[in-house]
Amino acid sequence: MTIKQTLVACIALASSATVCSQTVTIFPTPQTVKWGLKAFDRPESVALTGASTADQDAVSMLLSHFPESNNGVKVTIGERGDKAVKNVTSLIPKHPEGYYLKVDKDGVIIAGADEAGTYYGVQTFLAVASQPEVMSVEIVDFPATPNRGVVEGFYGNAWSHANRLSQFEFYGENKLNTYIYGPKDDPYHREKWREPYPDDQAQRLKELADAASRHKVNFVWGIHPAGDHSWKDDDNQAIVKKFEQLYGLGVRTFAVFFDDVFGQQADGKKHAKTIDYVRKHFIKRHPDVKGLIVCPSLYNKAWAPSFQATYLEDLAVIDPAIKIMWTGNSVVDFIDVADVEWVNSRIGRKAFIWLNYPVTDFCVNHLLMGPTYGNEPAATSMVSGFTANPMEYAEASKVSLFGIADFLWNPKAYDADASWEQAIKALMPGHEDAFRTFCLYNVDLGQNAHGLRRLGESPEMKELIDQYEEAMTNGYSQEGADALRKEFTRLTYSATELLGSESNRPLIDEITPWLEVARLQGERGQAAVDMYEALADRADHRFIEAYKKYAALTDSASRITSRDFPGSIKVAYPMVGTLYAEPFLRRSVGKMEQAYKKMYNYAVDVFPTLPVENGSYHIKLDGAFLGNPDAEGEYPILQSVEDNVNPDRQVWRLTYVPETKGYSIVNAKDSRYLTEKVTFGKTPFDKEIHTFMLTPVGDGFVISNTANSRTTIWTLDKTGRLVPLRGKVKGAVFTLEPVK
Repeated sequence: MTIKQTLVACIALASSATVCSQTVTIFPTPQTVKWGLKAFDRPESVALTGASTADQDAVSMLLSHFPESNNGVKVTIGERGDKAVKNVTSLIPKHPEGYYLKVDKDGVIIAGADEAGTYYGVQTFLAVASQPEVMSVEIVDFPATPNRGVVEGFYGNAWSHANRLSQFEFYGENKLNTYIYGPKDDPYHREKWREPYPDDQAQRLKELADAASRHKVNFVWGIHPAGDHSWKDDDNQAIVKKFEQLYGLGVRTFAVFFDDVFGQQADGKKHAKTIDYVRKHFIKRHPDVKGLIVCPSLYNKAWAPSFQATYLEDLAVIDPAIKIMWTGNSVVDFIDVADVEWVNSRIGRKAFIWLNYPVTDFCVNHLLMGPTYGNEPAATSMVSGFTANPMEYAEASKVSLFGIADFLWNPKAYDADASWEQAIKALMPGHEDAFRTFCLYNVDLGQNAHGLRRLGESPEMKELIDQYEEAMTNGYSQEGADALRKEFTRLTYSATELLGSESNRPLIDEITPWLEVARLQGERGQAAVDMYEALADRADHRFIEAYKKYAALTDSASRITSRDFPGSIKVAYPMVGTLYAEPFLRRSVGKMEQAYKKMYNYAVDVFPTLPVENGSYHIKLDGAFLGNPDAEGEYPILQSVEDNVNPDRQVWRLTYVPETKGYSIVNAKDSRYLTEKVTFGKTPFDKEIHTFMLTPVGDGFVISNTANSRTTIWTLDKTGRLVPLRGKVKGAVFTLEPVK
């Protein structure tokens, strides 16, 4: 069963007998579908008419599922203008990429408005023909949004070659037609934008462009020159030269990114001149180039006051055929009509949407696996294209991208929950219940610089907390204990089932760290229930054993990492159930610990006395954020505002080191640790030297380090830089804000 298919129901035929017939729900949802009676049994083969003139990718896709045979089900295939489908010309929609599909007892007709339409018609027929009994059906279908797909534009570890090949197959199945290559940390996209790709990497890009084409995906290659562009012709020529290399590899659509640069580098007039140079010296010289896309520096409405007042108008003088990207009212936002009206009036064309969802480069410890909702259907008619920026976890991103594809194809019919349920079934067949449970514990983004939250996380757990927490705090509820134990056990079993599944190993391998944390969270919940029951039974020894188990499981979960390999750009510390389950556990265990201490003296030394728990924090001084300036900066710096472009620069991972009774402090952006000199470490981490003591002072902490038997304390020098000083000095008092 492919990702578009699911058995819906047995229907009663118009006869005296009730027959179990098999229709399918097709995703993306077609514009019109008319089902009839049974047409024939699932074909063993097909007899083709029109194959020689029809789109060959469509024909190959069909034959990859049903071999050709003179005795097979008759299938007529072709595009508008082909002799084979002449009789149904009037039924073929006039929309680009549209198709007409008819299945009845006499055979099958697949007629596309163009080559892509025929290919999509084949994909829909494969869904219709996925069941033992193939039903008669007539479908007229076309996309509501012209350019639909994905922009690989996140910070962090870029997708692998295998990831991208898998994505293109997925896009073809789900009728997404656009892929924009722009991973921020590909050096030849951004840092080394002037340099050509080495031969081996160039060959892989050619393979990607060819594979995308086979699945009717427009492979767009993007360059990001804005960081150090001179705005002179020699750098403009460098862009053209780089585009020529990619053109030679088969790329026919291009993009120029000016995003995430500021000040003098964010000049709309200079950007417009650069784009016009590229248009004249590259686009116009290659008639088969399909187009150019530009991502401006001012790419969302919230930033408008911080840019030149005329930035968008200055950029808008470029050729109206060139598309301009837009993320919405803010960096991370969903798209509505009012927002699109605002930007369209300033750029003089329909905006090309860059949706920053389900991307997690600003909340790397989370997976976003819930339903995709929040975009206004009417806005799709007001844009020239719509792409979603995904997670660096390519397979896990398919849960959301499935919904994106369904929404963009037919926004009026889009049902976020139904689409999400189908994605669950398609991605983990045979393990749907376990995968659904896991996904529901990975919905919210946690606290983040952009303020976007998704509140539909773990609804069963939320219902139990709402129903039982107050009663269990004020007394004893066996019913509540049993219900919570059952739910935590379900989480453990679901994660364990998925960890052992072979159904979709690429997906399981990606999310294994989160599955491990989910499994441990379920076990921690069961241990917490054990504590609750032991406390009620006045069984102090049993309570302590349950607490020790809970503490050990919690410590194990805090040490699980994702992408923690040499050369990794970002390391994640997976978080699960952060909206309801995790806060509930910590509240409950904290309350039970206090209750135990009031009742008993036995083994109270097992309870922690750590100043802070292991986790991710903002380190602040007088309201300023301690940040990592860039990959080359030697010293951390204090920044007056929260970074909403690359927020991980201001996130620090604190991990307790029992041997030194101090904490390692590691930046989330690039996993560099702080040394005893308050610099970023360039040598292997030494726990005896590179850990820090946190001494409570009021509502904050003084941070110090003891190396070579000398204690130094963090404070500020005259330039405002953090320095370690010895002797009787007054240390700066820092506050730590958990990043959840």
